[in-house]
Amino acid sequence: MTNHQPCKLCGKIKTLRESHIVPKFVFDWLKVSSGTGFLRWSEMPNKRVQDGKKEHILCNECEALFNQWETPFATRIFHTLNRQESLRFEYESWLLKFAVSVSWRVLTWYKPNDLSEISKEGKGLIAKALQTWNAFLLNKCPTPGSFEQHMILLDVIKSVQNINELPPNWNRFMIRGCHINLAHSDGQPLYIYIKMGRITLLGFIGIEHPRHWVGTKIHIKRGVIGGSIKVPVQFLDYMKERANVELNERNKLSKKQEEVINRTYKKDSNRAVKSETFEALEHDVRLFGKDAVFNRKDPNKGSS
Repeated sequence: MTNHQPCKLCGKIKTLRESHIVPKFVFDWLKVSSGTGFLRWSEMPNKRVQDGKKEHILCNECEALFNQWETPFATRIFHTLNRQESLRFEYESWLLKFAVSVSWRVLTWYKPNDLSEISKEGKGLIAKALQTWNAFLLNKCPTPGSFEQHMILLDVIKSVQNINELPPNWNRFMIRGCHINLAHSDGQPLYIYIKMGRITLLGFIGIEHPRHWVGTKIHIKRGVIGGSIKVPVQFLDYMKERANVELNERNKLSKKQEEVINRTYKKDSNRAVKSETFEALEHDVRLFGKDAVFNRKDPNKGSS
């Protein structure tokens, strides 16, 4: 499917590709490592899908430009991390280009949608971020400036001091969740949030104190991602909020679709048991208990 109009990146009128908003390799990995071979998005839990969101954004040349940065990220970081072969990665200039390209395309896709809670000043800031990222991708400016890119590598947790502070899908959310969202506060956009399984990417828009983020910034030429980091407590609260959103949407799964999933598991039980979906579920069961994970009521507490 093609569309002849201005490319959102270079501005030239060309036949546009139906580009993935979040890179395709993320969804390929999700399917291969799942227990069923299918995808379900939290906002539409009762519908199977085969791919991520796509839209006519880029021409062939700009799509190829993005692929130059996606390939090293996918091979050197994304798949290596998911195979649990390393938790720290050296990178070069391609990582910042990749990060900006994802933040740019997500925000480009997001912008025409619901920005009703963003102030007029906030919308102006979003436009400036898009303009700056666009110029950086086309080598018209040397850095993204204040619109920094930050990356956080995630893994399961096996113990926590206060279990009640986390939702019972935490490990599944941490290593399997894929989401995009525009985080904001009081009409001010903070960052574009892109979660790709074990990797969270943040494109800063209105962060006033970036120094509160330690060990997460992607540098221009080279650096190391992973290892010890420090993030504001508000970001941890935000992550818990996103995990709860996913949990609430997942609980809307119909009985019919539950049966579809169970039949698929039984049809290839060996795949289901060996899948990362099942592994993440086991981690949650060990941490929170079966009753919390499977939403079973405590008979000693009565009905609610």
